[in-house]
Amino acid sequence: MIVFLGTSHAAEHLYEAARQKGVALTTDPKRADLIFVSEDTPTDERGNRFLAPITNLLREAAGYGVPIVLTSQVPPGFTRATGLPEIYHQAETLRIKDAMERALAPDYIAVGCLTCQSYGLLPAAYREYLEAFACPVQIMTFEEAEFSKIAVNMFLSAQVDITNKLAVAAKRSDAYWPRVAKVLALDKRIGPDAYLTPGRWQDSLHLLRDHVTLEEILAR
Repeated sequence: MIVFLGTSHAAEHLYEAARQKGVALTTDPKRADLIFVSEDTPTDERGNRFLAPITNLLREAAGYGVPIVLTSQVPPGFTRATGLPEIYHQAETLRIKDAMERALAPDYIAVGCLTCQSYGLLPAAYREYLEAFACPVQIMTFEEAEFSKIAVNMFLSAQVDITNKLAVAAKRSDAYWPRVAKVLALDKRIGPDAYLTPGRWQDSLHLLRDHVTLEEILAR
């Protein structure tokens, strides 16, 4: 039995996706074999994270004495620093415009572990959850799973940056950008899910937060 702790939309989508996939769920943490901590990481307008709410929720989850899966967006090293004996980090890859679709059919699931080297060493309840989604599961270290979320978001940010430049250049070349974008969407190396609409990726706190974290890492 799995319980989801958190008030975020991500927690709601992950819970509903698990329910639709037939995963055994409960709303009572005392009956759970596995606890998902799926709270959004509070972020200010400059992209700085506030991790205290995540820490508090993990402290609550640890009191139930069962394995924990953390899906909140945290910087590399956070999960390891909790010191919890049986915790896993699952990089959450939802986005607002199609969150439920991505929750039901993830491209992959990245799982960060303390010591496990293979899928078979994961808790039985977690394996049941992962198997329900029938997608590739990447087993890695905590830091690799945490950093994978940052890496994905930085690639998406770079797509927006080049889209902005191309849209300006297209206008100066008397080319209609939306029609050019359709060509890019048909190219398998780029694809229909590419970020081909001009705009400011900095207005997305999720992307801005990971940009700030990446710059902090590089400045060490």
